[in-house]
Amino acid sequence: MGVAPEDSEDLRLKKAVMTIMSTSIAFPAMFWGVFYLYNGYPFSGAIPLAYSVISFSSILHFFKTRHFAFFCFSQQLLILLVPFLLMWSLGGFANGSVVMIWAVFAPLAALFFINLKAATHWMLAFLALLVFSALLDQTFAAHALPMPAGLNTIYFLLNLGGGFILIAIMLYYFVKDRESAYTKLQQSETHIRELMLTDPLTDVANRRHLDGRMVMELNRQMRYGPPLSVILTDIDWFKRINDTYGHAVGDTVLKAFANHLRGSLRASDFVARYGGEEFVLLLPNTTIEDATALAERIRDTTKQLLFEQLELRVTASFGITAARPGETMTEVLSRADEAMYQSKSHGRDRVRVLME
Repeated sequence: MGVAPEDSEDLRLKKAVMTIMSTSIAFPAMFWGVFYLYNGYPFSGAIPLAYSVISFSSILHFFKTRHFAFFCFSQQLLILLVPFLLMWSLGGFANGSVVMIWAVFAPLAALFFINLKAATHWMLAFLALLVFSALLDQTFAAHALPMPAGLNTIYFLLNLGGGFILIAIMLYYFVKDRESAYTKLQQSETHIRELMLTDPLTDVANRRHLDGRMVMELNRQMRYGPPLSVILTDIDWFKRINDTYGHAVGDTVLKAFANHLRGSLRASDFVARYGGEEFVLLLPNTTIEDATALAERIRDTTKQLLFEQLELRVTASFGITAARPGETMTEVLSRADEAMYQSKSHGRDRVRVLME
């Protein structure tokens, strides 16, 4: 109730917490009203009872109209004024200072439901009423029935305990909401980062991701000296596949080949779509001999990929090189590209190694 279909999760949470807190304060107010009436304070008892009626009416009005801003303002105004009215009726600070803990809910609620600026305004209003109360404290005390010490102690403990419990609940939801929002923000940032670094068609790394990863691997090689092999591979006759069977089939071939490459690598290896039907494999801590054996194995198993739409088998050409300490990414990829060009020139479905 009070929730609109277009409300965000954050707004839904705030509406729920505000309703719970308003109800949680209105019910104890009924208890205090009866408590005061029973102990011979009829005027003081009438104030929290009247507050309960007005507060429940405000909640019902919110459920009917969904005007959350008005609901917040009315509840904050009530919870700010009622403790002061009650304190004045009890004779000022001597008998009623402990009820001030309930008035603190006004700036706290503004901090949770609105913003820091609104909370500051409500806190200033609270301080202004405190100053007003101090100036007229003697006048209030002169017209009040003194409260017995034992009753005052019970009254103090009940108010203090109930107030701190509700403040703890509000702070719990406040912190929980902020932690939830922070977690969602981190998840969104992680998802956005993944989208920025992933090729949307093949679901392997894109060129941007490749650039960053290759710079990192080259820096690692320069610092620690482990071998870094690079394979550039290209699907043979891919344009013919697109022209003959259509781009949808071509996309299917690209996805299958990318999955095949990814499934052939170790966890420490890296595969990225370099552009079109070309893919780059980075193989850290891998000698040129091991990289060649891997390329031959991938080349052989690529021919075993089956596609219902194709009447021919898909093959791929491979160019391999090893990065030398101090080389740039452009130099390494250029040499791998030249090796792959030699594979194409010698009939495709080949593996060629170029070290110079």
